[in-house]
Amino acid sequence: MSTDIQTMRAVSATSCIGGQSKEIGAYALAEALNELAAEGAESLKAQVRILIPEAHRSSRLPAVQKEMEKACREQGVPLLSIHQYKTPAASLPLVAVTCTGITERTVQPADAAEPGGEIVLTGWIGLAGMLRIAEEREAELKERFAPAFLKQIEAFRDNIFAGKAIRIARGSGIRILRQITEGGIFAVLWQLSKEAGTGIDIDMKKISVRQETIEVCENYRLNPYQLTSTGSFLMLAADGKELAGELRRNGIEAAVIGRTTDNNDKVIRNGEEIRYIDRPAPDEINKIIGHTKSGN
Repeated sequence: MSTDIQTMRAVSATSCIGGQSKEIGAYALAEALNELAAEGAESLKAQVRILIPEAHRSSRLPAVQKEMEKACREQGVPLLSIHQYKTPAASLPLVAVTCTGITERTVQPADAAEPGGEIVLTGWIGLAGMLRIAEEREAELKERFAPAFLKQIEAFRDNIFAGKAIRIARGSGIRILRQITEGGIFAVLWQLSKEAGTGIDIDMKKISVRQETIEVCENYRLNPYQLTSTGSFLMLAADGKELAGELRRNGIEAAVIGRTTDNNDKVIRNGEEIRYIDRPAPDEINKIIGHTKSGN
């Protein structure tokens, strides 16, 4: 028993999401839970702080809290505390979620990666960002798209929680997992390459993106490859095809999109065209959140 106790460690992850939608807390919860799941954490619990600008109507606080409580119930995560504040320091509503848990396993650091490893993408890039845009700009999008199109977007909401994909990956021995959040897939590919000390060679045509995401991004002139993708992961595997196949057999979108290399080049191939990934740029969601229609 004492040996087991010594190998256990407490872990935590915090995510802060801002926006006008009452559902923003679900994205903060998903991001934090996914990070801990990637570390193999169990006995997860959540603590929440909600900040609302003083100028916002008082009815906003109960709405945000109700959605936050609902998200925790649906994910089976005990909500230890939830505190609400109205503050002149905030320009838009913010939800900060801190999740805690315990784990007996240590995640393999990215610097353990070796050249020739395959990079597997789970989920669709930009999906979480597209969902948030649809919630923030619902009225505008109803004027632009058919109801069936918007209903299809809503159907992807559960994809922001990646617990199943992470369990399958860890069960297959995968230890290097990176969630695609701030800055989108281009930012996370750049960071992964830097952390690992390897180059990367990526086939852009293998990167999965939903048509719904493309159309919403085109409507606002956004780059989906630089859009937050909570719930989507990059995983390094010795045999990426085997991992991707196992994920797909379990109903999870997955594809081998490239490999690590023995140099420092961060290459993206799109057919005959070759480009290099730049340093991470601000997330495209920032062009939408907190801005009015005239601000686009």
